[in-house]
Amino acid sequence: MLTSKNYRHSNYRYIIIGAAAVIVLVFLYWLARAGTVLLAVLVPFLAAIFLAYILNPVVEFLEKRRVPRSLGILLIYAVFFLAGTIFGLTAIPALVTEMQKLAEMIPQYTEQLQSFLLHLHSDYQRINMPDSIRLALDQNLLALQEEVQVVLERVTGTVLSLFSNLFTILIIPLVVYYILRDMDSLKRSIVLLFPKKYRPWLLSVGSEMDRTLGAYFRGMLIICFLVGFLTYLGLKVIGLDFALILGVIAGLTNIIPYFGPIIGALPAIVLALLSSAGLALRVIVVYTLVQQLESQIISPQILGRSLGLHPLVVIFVLILGGKIFGLPGLIFAVPFTAIARIFLKHAYDLAANRI
Repeated sequence: MLTSKNYRHSNYRYIIIGAAAVIVLVFLYWLARAGTVLLAVLVPFLAAIFLAYILNPVVEFLEKRRVPRSLGILLIYAVFFLAGTIFGLTAIPALVTEMQKLAEMIPQYTEQLQSFLLHLHSDYQRINMPDSIRLALDQNLLALQEEVQVVLERVTGTVLSLFSNLFTILIIPLVVYYILRDMDSLKRSIVLLFPKKYRPWLLSVGSEMDRTLGAYFRGMLIICFLVGFLTYLGLKVIGLDFALILGVIAGLTNIIPYFGPIIGALPAIVLALLSSAGLALRVIVVYTLVQQLESQIISPQILGRSLGLHPLVVIFVLILGGKIFGLPGLIFAVPFTAIARIFLKHAYDLAANRI
């Protein structure tokens, strides 16, 4: 039997969830309409906050071993500077060379695809493919060629813009340093903004968010690096061109749940098919082995926990995030939903205890 207290309790729960959902939707709409100017201003600070959040456990680890916090941050900077120098002298020149070679090979690859379709048409004349369909296929292939060239130009433009915005880039390590140095005081300042009676609740919410998202982001960075590196090695062994670019693509897209590995594998499979079906089969084997290693061994060992989201929820927020924000939406939709879930759970518990 539904008592008046339970009825009020149920209504209170729906009001909180509904209000939170409206706030989230309004916030997403505002971000989508904010424009590139606001994004350009916020990106350096958001990047600094994200990097500080990722590096803070390392700083705390050194601090527990009696390394002063400022010195620990400088040590981490020195390690990253050394690693960045090694990476810049080895991987970046090879990556740029492959990108230039790929840009030069795109017209040849397009001609091969057109030739393949023409041979397919001549071999299966019984199907009697209409000229309109063949023309549409040729037009789509040309559009694909132009789109790939545009993407490569954007990548080149992005690299050049990094140098033109060198001052903004140099600000990020400085902001990261101050955030890491004053992390505890910044957390206390945020907590003190709220009424005293809500501070224990805020600390509980923040602690769970920190555990969940910290493990997720730090784990995903390691996993994406390992997936990209293993993919590069596998493609190099079987002799596929542009193994470094394809490895980078596989690592970057792996952060997208479910769809990421498929998106990352498609360019390699298409390139392999232009050479031979046997090479394409070996590429599929490489990607399958890497994904099996990632799902069965690497992810369980590194992540060790779930975000507590149902697969249907993950798929839904991925579609919604990709539709609204594009690639950033695909990357951050899942952790953002995890934050919303934690907040709603604690908000409901707080409301239930106050009834």
